Amino acid sequence: MSATSRHPTAPASFAELQALANSVRRGDTQAPRLSPKAQHLLDALLGMPESVGLSNISKLGEQLEVNPSSLTRLSHALGFSGFRAFQALFREDLAGSSFYSTRAERLLDFGEAPEGTVASTSQDQALWQQEMANLTATVEGLDSGALQRAVRLIVEARHVHVIGLRASFGAAHYLAYYLDFLRDDVRHISPLAGVGVEQAQRLAEGDLVIGVAFRPETRASVDYCRLAVEQGATLLALTNHPGSQLTSLTDHVLLAPAEGPFFFNPMTSLFLLVELLLSRVAHDMGSDAITSIRQREALIACLNVE
Repeated sequence: MSATSRHPTAPASFAELQALANSVRRGDTQAPRLSPKAQHLLDALLGMPESVGLSNISKLGEQLEVNPSSLTRLSHALGFSGFRAFQALFREDLAGSSFYSTRAERLLDFGEAPEGTVASTSQDQALWQQEMANLTATVEGLDSGALQRAVRLIVEARHVHVIGLRASFGAAHYLAYYLDFLRDDVRHISPLAGVGVEQAQRLAEGDLVIGVAFRPETRASVDYCRLAVEQGATLLALTNHPGSQLTSLTDHVLLAPAEGPFFFNPMTSLFLLVELLLSRVAHDMGSDAITSIRQREALIACLNVE
């Protein structure tokens, strides 16, 4: 097994690892140079993601009939600091209950979460730079046609239900709260109010559900959206991953990339996407939006809420 003299940048996700393997097979000039045996080993690992994610290096070596050192050398050739960092991509993609801990393990193993005063400054800079990259990727990757169709769905829907739980709860609440300034019949689906998945049974054709879910997706959110679609409602999905469960339920998807050296899901791009959506809805509604906002402001003033 051999690699070029340069040190390749390690893939940041399982999908990127798959893409890198394709580049290696094609012999792309920017791809690491692997021996035929190493390429075969990489293909074998990609074909058994659960075993790779759940086995230790010795057991995996026995299963593949290779020395564990071969797995370590392959990891280094692909730009990883070691096999643990390589394996963490497989564990993360399983999106189980250990999603965040394996993400943290990978980041620490990459040296992206250093300790100490100087290192902390470097880490802060890395977080800022990646969040800026996420914002740029969100805007540049946004399909204006898809965004406008999403706006029309919101404006024309009979009822709008917004659901997002756990880490996505804040963005879902923000979206539902300000949509309620702009139009009638907006409901934020929240377990805090005792609202369960059965509420989706009241939805029908002409209604819209906006599902907000970043990986790992909350089962209750996915179940709610699935049941709503079965009842005839339309689903608009806001997510950070094109392979999310929500995207399999609808053709209406808006993506907010969320990558970077952070133990949990970066959320800046999601809130930008929500703001873009709200801005477009208000613009599309025109004077009706202004009238609705003024009515809400008058009510707030009358009740002396603030």
